[in-house]
Amino acid sequence: MQRLTPLVLLCLSAAMSAQAAELVPVPEIGPDQLSFSVTNMDMSVDPGTDFYRYAVGGWLDRVERPADRVSIGTFDFMGLRLTAQMKNLIAEAGEKSATATKGSPLQQVGAFYNSYMDVAALDAKGIAPIEPELARIDAIASLNDLATYLGHYVSVAGEVPLVGIVPSADQADTTKMVLFIVKGSLIFNQENLYEAPAGSALDIALRGNLKTVLEQAGYETARAATVVDMVADLERELHGATLTPVESMNPDNSYQPKPFDAVQAEIPALDLTKILAAVNAAVPETIVQTQPRYLAALSRVLADRPLSDIKDYLKVRVINHFKPFLGTRFDGSAREWNRIVFGIDRLPPREELVQQSLQANIGHPVSRLYVERHFSEETKVKATDMVERVHQTFENRMKGLTWLNDDTKKAALTKLEKLSYKIGYPEDWIDYSTVDIRADDLVGNIMRINAFDTARSYAKLGKPVEHEAFADSTSTLPVIINAGYDMQINGFEVPAAILQPAAFEATKDAPTYFCRIGAVLGHEMTHGFDSRGRLYDADGNLNNWWKPQDANAFDKEAAKLIEQAGAYEVLPGLKLNGALSVGENMADVGGINFAFDALKDYLAEHPEENVSIDGLTPEQRCFISWAQFWAMKVTDEAIRSVFMSNAHPPGFYRATAALKHVDGFYEAFDIKEGDKEWVPPERRVKAW
Repeated sequence: MQRLTPLVLLCLSAAMSAQAAELVPVPEIGPDQLSFSVTNMDMSVDPGTDFYRYAVGGWLDRVERPADRVSIGTFDFMGLRLTAQMKNLIAEAGEKSATATKGSPLQQVGAFYNSYMDVAALDAKGIAPIEPELARIDAIASLNDLATYLGHYVSVAGEVPLVGIVPSADQADTTKMVLFIVKGSLIFNQENLYEAPAGSALDIALRGNLKTVLEQAGYETARAATVVDMVADLERELHGATLTPVESMNPDNSYQPKPFDAVQAEIPALDLTKILAAVNAAVPETIVQTQPRYLAALSRVLADRPLSDIKDYLKVRVINHFKPFLGTRFDGSAREWNRIVFGIDRLPPREELVQQSLQANIGHPVSRLYVERHFSEETKVKATDMVERVHQTFENRMKGLTWLNDDTKKAALTKLEKLSYKIGYPEDWIDYSTVDIRADDLVGNIMRINAFDTARSYAKLGKPVEHEAFADSTSTLPVIINAGYDMQINGFEVPAAILQPAAFEATKDAPTYFCRIGAVLGHEMTHGFDSRGRLYDADGNLNNWWKPQDANAFDKEAAKLIEQAGAYEVLPGLKLNGALSVGENMADVGGINFAFDALKDYLAEHPEENVSIDGLTPEQRCFISWAQFWAMKVTDEAIRSVFMSNAHPPGFYRATAALKHVDGFYEAFDIKEGDKEWVPPERRVKAW
């Protein structure tokens, strides 16, 4: 949607020991689970006064967020359903893996599952599985050794510490693979932490949590406290030199091709060629800088701190990354992390944690099993028809736009015509069959998978770019409830897992699903033309195809969304960041507009379905369905730690914000000037 990324956090309860899991029932979808229903409404409320309450008030009064869950809403209920499906599927794989063909998805998923679920064996091993990596860090004797290790670590953990050089498609020419120099990820990866000074309550709590982690790893208390303070201060310094979330939205800030020697000169203490040598990559003439202030800050860190500090930092990185795979010794600190960051202090059962780990490590093998069991071709056909209808309404609207001049409109129509989409699952699965996945070696499994993925990634350098569909382990795997637009392919993917109730209930009347999954599909299309997506052309290249007057007209429309979100108070005294969320909000406006138009066209073709149900017209059911789709209850902690630094605003905002920009919304409920929900026509966004 870059990604829809709703907050889908699994049910949290005590970790469970490894046993063969019994089959569990798949939850039914009903009104409480936010299937469209009039029982979820509060019809005593005037829709022109408080539409969210009118559409969702019954559900808000009736359904409570369980104390062990961060949030509750449509995507959470869909997640519970998916969890039950997956629990049965992977437990069965675990039982059959020993006799399955070596390297097959069944064998690999089952062996990984068994290695994760054997808690007794993991507890007996303790931290022994990562001791060779800690010893490798101990052996670092110079900054040259450090550079070599930074390249090596990516192959071990699949993440970048301090700084990394990674391959990706060139944003200016998506037919070529090039190298990008990127910042390291952070242990204290909470944007709201850095909005407060060191010594804030959150800062103290997170330091205390990491201190507990190190104590659980065997550090003496005093030593743990010293190391934690060093780590926290180092990361605060590095974070201060990174792009802000709003700055990151502008590709001009994060795509800066430079001569390799010029980039090397920004960090003279660290030989970047040694990082490349560690991953068998040749030194390029040009490299893309993604963080213009970062290398200078890292250079100061390396100059000001002893090498022993950097080695201690890397050891903490290893411990923190692999702690979920080292038995139950870290469960207490994990529960405390959830309490600090999300407002709950329980862990998901192990049967759910293993699903997350399978998704992160062997997403395609586990997705193959899911698709074979739970995704029908009938669903794919219906979803494809929906995409085509929504796409056509977008084209019709674009042809009628008056604020674009002819040249810019022609380029926009070309981009829309070339926009691609894939439904459900990839035609070609990534082949993991050569990776040795064993039932008794969880950490080894993860390291071998990371080594395979890293080698496969760097092997693409010097070759034509080939997009791997449904391969993003955070947003587009078929087992993820999400959908993702990729600017560099000018296309989007709709994973199988989102094409289920309550997002897609094709047995219900058309308004209830056109204005849910249909709007989601329109949302994805709009991302190609939102505040960031519009900067890429029909072939996915970063290329300004806009006439200045058209760009100015677009910015004026986007400013309406920035103002609308910036005025919305999510918690007392805390308002949304309109500049950060403008792309998602524009995609919502496009999505519901296109879906509503597509619905009207569908009803014109099927007049027998153009009838009122439960006293509500199809138009009314459309907008109510959208609002109920986004209803949610969530902890205050999650709002602060997730939504305030994420481009996606919380669902209770999305439930009504986009509707204010649909003329048909006002007509459907006879909302007039003077009503609280009324937005004057001149303040409604008419970009697409």
